[in-house]
Amino acid sequence: MTESPHIVQLDASNFMQIVVEGSDSVPVLVDFWADWCGPCKALSPVLEKLAVEYNGAFVLAMLDTEANPEIAQQLGIRSLPTVKLFRERQLVDEFMGALPEPELRKFLETHVGPPGEAAAPEAEPEPESPVMQAMALQEAGDSAQARAVLQKAQAADPENAEVLLALGQICVADGDLDTAESCLKALPEAQREGAQAKRLGAIVALARESGASEDLVALQAAHAANPDDDETRYRLAIASALAGDVQGGMDHLLVLVQRQPDLNDGAPKAKLLALFDVLGEDPLAGKYRRKLFALLH
Repeated sequence: MTESPHIVQLDASNFMQIVVEGSDSVPVLVDFWADWCGPCKALSPVLEKLAVEYNGAFVLAMLDTEANPEIAQQLGIRSLPTVKLFRERQLVDEFMGALPEPELRKFLETHVGPPGEAAAPEAEPEPESPVMQAMALQEAGDSAQARAVLQKAQAADPENAEVLLALGQICVADGDLDTAESCLKALPEAQREGAQAKRLGAIVALARESGASEDLVALQAAHAANPDDDETRYRLAIASALAGDVQGGMDHLLVLVQRQPDLNDGAPKAKLLALFDVLGEDPLAGKYRRKLFALLH
């Protein structure tokens, strides 16, 4: 993390002071992140750079959701990265995903204004990382261009683990599981046993078991139109998990375990257990194991 008096690490002991009380005097931008989250690693350095540039016009508060799951749960964090802006003890705006720097500047200028005269002058804007560019394109629905950006970056640096893992995740969302597996195999040996690599491997296995990928937006619309359609909810759960929203997928599966446990020969419980493998040592896995145990007993 960049050393700056305007950037702080949050936990349960200082959340009230920094975010709630602190937002009385200055806007507080809270970055919810996790170590396993590739887009978080692309977004956070840009937020830190802007916090330094704004020189106290807002406070950037970083919350590790793995170390502080209770706070993340209370604030309804369901996907990472999520960024929330607080002013005078109220949530005034938020966004999810790794926005490109121009959009981050627009967001801040809307709520904070342009950087002040006391801000450190910006020499030349740093180019966005290929991973951040790709994640922004993916968020906008342009997965083909996102893949092209990452494939170009991989060609320039074939063993870049961050690029390979991001490309693998996008390929899973596109249903291209063979390329996703190729990304895993191309990882340097030291990276293959890492948490992110294991997570991607488990997601690929889940995708192969679950069949072809589906249009997440279409499934979300269908579920909103008919929340009682359990088959649509099941398909949405799998599509959400494969798109990176593992917690959202598990929430849907828990509903089905309670309401329709025999759907597709007990698939809700089986897929929930598979998602525990995807999460690995993530504290979220333990939390949802306890929820499942409570439902079953």
